[in-house]
Amino acid sequence: MSAQEPIQKEIGPPEKDREKEILEYDIYVKMPVEETHILGYLAEAEEHIINIRHSELIDGAVKVIVPALLLDEALRMLELVKEELPLEIIRYEPNPGYP
Repeated sequence: MSAQEPIQKEIGPPEKDREKEILEYDIYVKMPVEETHILGYLAEAEEHIINIRHSELIDGAVKVIVPALLLDEALRMLELVKEELPLEIIRYEPNPGYP
């Protein structure tokens, strides 16, 4: 590296590319809110694959946040949980993040 070249201060993709990169997804799961703690215990057993939030967008829905790289694994886990808990995966979408 010559003395003329600027040092890159940021780690990861340039800021313009980061805007397009999806880091997390929100999965909306309709289930009895009183059963949410069980889903939390199962998530902890899977090394904190998901983060559970209560959602006000849809009655009876729980918002689950998952890293983009673990989306498929989280959806498979939720499908398996359906055997034990009354839940329905309503939709998933990219998490908008915070500016």
